[in-house]
Amino acid sequence: MDIINVNDAMARLNNNKKLYVMLLKKFHAQSLLDDLLGNIESGDSAGAKASAHTIKGLAANLSLMDLRAKAEDIENQLKSGRISIDTSEIELSVVQTIEAVESYIAENS
Repeated sequence: MDIINVNDAMARLNNNKKLYVMLLKKFHAQSLLDDLLGNIESGDSAGAKASAHTIKGLAANLSLMDLRAKAEDIENQLKSGRISIDTSEIELSVVQTIEAVESYIAENS
């Protein structure tokens, strides 16, 4: 699965790469992940669902496809009542997404 679907992003933003770079710079994936992990660790199911939903929505709007899919999976597990969740896949996705975003910004700034 694509980490970033630039074609999808450009379709959303009327081919405005400058705007896309600006939006990507404001996306703080690690902070969002930290919130999600903290909520899961503390047993805050509602907070964890909200965190997963936020990551999913922001990732979808930015066409960060792998992260969106991983966040959706976590959100679905939480909705089904699970609070003990393996987060290794979303953690890896955040690392890969950050790397891809930084690379895209460097190439397009």
